[in-house]
Amino acid sequence: MSAPGSLADTHTVRSPGHVEYGTGAVAALESFATDHAADTALLVTDDHLSSSGVIDAPRARLEAAGLDVAVYDGVVPEPKLSMVESAAARIRDAGDVLVVGVGGGSSMDTAKLAATAATADESPRELLGRDNVSGRSVPLALVPTTAGTGSEVTDVGVFADDRDGGAKKVAFSPHLFADLAAVDPDLTKTMPPSVAAATGLDALTHAVESYVSLDRTPYTDTLARRAVELVAENLRPAVAQGEHNDAARARMSLAATLAGQAFINSGLGAVHALTYPLGMECDLGHGLANGVLLPHVMAYNVPAEIERFAGVASLLGAERRPGESTRAFASRSVDAVFDLLSDVDVPTSIAAYGEFDRATFERFADIAFEHSAHNIAANPRRMDRGDVVSVFESAAAGR
Repeated sequence: MSAPGSLADTHTVRSPGHVEYGTGAVAALESFATDHAADTALLVTDDHLSSSGVIDAPRARLEAAGLDVAVYDGVVPEPKLSMVESAAARIRDAGDVLVVGVGGGSSMDTAKLAATAATADESPRELLGRDNVSGRSVPLALVPTTAGTGSEVTDVGVFADDRDGGAKKVAFSPHLFADLAAVDPDLTKTMPPSVAAATGLDALTHAVESYVSLDRTPYTDTLARRAVELVAENLRPAVAQGEHNDAARARMSLAATLAGQAFINSGLGAVHALTYPLGMECDLGHGLANGVLLPHVMAYNVPAEIERFAGVASLLGAERRPGESTRAFASRSVDAVFDLLSDVDVPTSIAAYGEFDRATFERFADIAFEHSAHNIAANPRRMDRGDVVSVFESAAAGR
């Protein structure tokens, strides 16, 4: 086996069936509906998007294709398996139906697993884990309204298990890939600044972790580098100006999709492992937890991938000083992320979200290894339980 990211090896690219990107991409739903000849479309979304009119554009395209449109808007952030069960029941009852997930990662993940559960006529809980989905006959389209999760182009779904104290559970299967991902930045116009910041930092975390993952490939490197660069150039104006900066929002949508396509083919790293217990304990959204932890995990990882983190520093806009060592420049990738957090009003310490002690961090480490060992295994620097505790302590101390 060659070094990670080597062109000397053969690599597989996993991808959804079709990606339509750009302003007006939601129009692709019309031909998607026509091609699949269903009678009904079920929009899977949340109550805010349903009541605020954000789903009107997808609905109009589906109705233009002659479909009756029903709405399941029971999704909430950090979706629960019970919501997937409710959505799957609606799909089964609808008969000849196609499913369209509209929203952030929560709505899209719910749509993915509900469509597969409806096909299998099984409980979503039985489909958790790796490759436990036997197939999906229900057509599935995903339409993001945030710029961060990349869920529209991934084959995973993350859910809170109502029966297990809200523990996060993951489903992995190629059957979770959408038939169509319609990435239309027009649908991100109503994102509040806090959501734009959190989801943008989620995209950055995906890109950075993909770029240094032990399972990276030349394909994922290309996607990850460009995603980091796009976030560095556009997250600040996308948060500060929102609907008044179409270009920044469009580039953030592209960054999120590229980063999603990158990490689904490279794996992630320790940030995503440590996010599990932090999110559960503090009720933090996934993107925000990723963003707060990212620079602290990066600081731990720099010694293992000095050249790569020097590249990240450059992509984030840092300029190498005369005589500066590669190691010192690599560490400035961490400073660049801290600066970005501050500029989009996100804390640089987890202490902003609660009081912690070493016993708590030891418990967090147990949770991380129990639920996300695969992410720790792909991390570029080896980690044991004590290392995880140390990173949490650093994250509590802050910058």
